Amino acid sequence: MKKAFIMSLLCIGLTAALAFAQTELVSSIDAPDDDLEINFIEGNSKRNLGVVFNHSSHEDIDCFTCHHKNEVADEPESCSNCHTDTAPDAQGTKSYFRAMHVKGTEQASCLSCHEEEFSGDKDLTGCANSSCHPTGLY
Repeated sequence: MKKAFIMSLLCIGLTAALAFAQTELVSSIDAPDDDLEINFIEGNSKRNLGVVFNHSSHEDIDCFTCHHKNEVADEPESCSNCHTDTAPDAQGTKSYFRAMHVKGTEQASCLSCHEEEFSGDKDLTGCANSSCHPTGLY
């Protein structure tokens, strides 16, 4: 009975240590500076579809909510690593535009999260002349 109790304590301690290590890893990742321009569509469209993104306003969100995890380095991957089709009208999982705007999937997108958090606020959910696209789309 005593051995089972000690083994249980060791398992709980190990689980807590692993959870703490994962939390430390996520919080130790250095996010890019604010005013990061995300515009992988540039040059592939006559429209300017760039977005200025501020990591500091998203600091309470786990990085892996938005980013896929690089399995080798255990760090967030850039969306453009996998979503390589930058044509504005591209379809499917490789579409960069759809990765930012898709609704109803397991992986969060910018638009799906903004619609959930800021429903009805056109400045944070709209397209042209919004916080996301302040200069419009053309």
